[in-house]
Amino acid sequence: MKKKARLQDLADKIGISVSTVHRALTNPDKVSEHLCARIHEVAEEMGYEVNLVASSLSSKKTLRFAVLCPDNIFYEQVAAGAVDAEKELLVYGVSVTFLHNKESSYMEQLAQLNEITENTNYDGIVIAPAHTQLLNPAIQKLANKGIPIITIINDLPDSARKFYVGQNPKAAGETAAYLYDTILPEGSTVAIMGSYMDHGLSERVKSFKEYLSDTNKNVAGDVIHYHDNMESAYEMCMQVLSIIKPAAIFCHSMIGTIGCARAIRDIGQIGKVFMVGFDLNEEIISFLNDGTLFASLYHAPFLQGSTAIKTLFGLVKGTLKYPGDSYYVNTNVIFKTNAETFKEKSL
Repeated sequence: MKKKARLQDLADKIGISVSTVHRALTNPDKVSEHLCARIHEVAEEMGYEVNLVASSLSSKKTLRFAVLCPDNIFYEQVAAGAVDAEKELLVYGVSVTFLHNKESSYMEQLAQLNEITENTNYDGIVIAPAHTQLLNPAIQKLANKGIPIITIINDLPDSARKFYVGQNPKAAGETAAYLYDTILPEGSTVAIMGSYMDHGLSERVKSFKEYLSDTNKNVAGDVIHYHDNMESAYEMCMQVLSIIKPAAIFCHSMIGTIGCARAIRDIGQIGKVFMVGFDLNEEIISFLNDGTLFASLYHAPFLQGSTAIKTLFGLVKGTLKYPGDSYYVNTNVIFKTNAETFKEKSL
């Protein structure tokens, strides 16, 4: 699918500034009739859609947004989406700063939130929360100061956050369970592996187990935990494959998917241990291609990052058009046959 054209694309095509393109589309009287006609012609050719949130209000004031998230391969795609939105909203003075933290370090995020509260140096916050409850008081303090907070990837539904952008964890877990139930023979045992259980990941696992509970498949006891990194997932999966010897492995995240898939490959169990993973990068595509993974569930992290920044802009400006307080991205099922298509669109 062709990517949507942006203001910058129109400007590059014509050889003028982004601000001139913006004026022609929103205040045509400020641009010569000839140039205005040319800009509208190119906009139509490139399929440009006016950003209703962005075009509704313009301001010379700089808007500083902070994105709090881990620094890993999954969030690289989220960050790329946020940067893309920043470029699109640059004409409105939007500036995005990334405050990274270690894997699952709610203490770092808590310190970051408290620092922002004390200095009030940001106009809005996007956070991929590292804990379901312990960050809520800090988020409440920011909300009391009138700073809107958007959660991304994982939600904090009981907090003072204003909006959530990300996957529908219940749909993701049920989709995965449907694939396991459809493909695996009757009576097959599935071992569930996971790292820390934030809201989104715990809901994935919960819905996965609930779906399989009404089938003829067996779940091997409780969730088998590992530290939130590929090496730990790899080592724990090696033990699970050697001791429990399940017919299938289910792991709820990209980090776990890669660690477990490496273990399945290295122990010589390709085609013998069934697994559906999460997310997409070059290595996961290689696992799809060689049969280590049957499929991978993909929630477009680039889109999540971009949508979060644009939504935050709408909240700050009071022009948000989404109904409710959540925006769920689609759960895409990626197979070997369509992986390259999604790669071209997303990576």
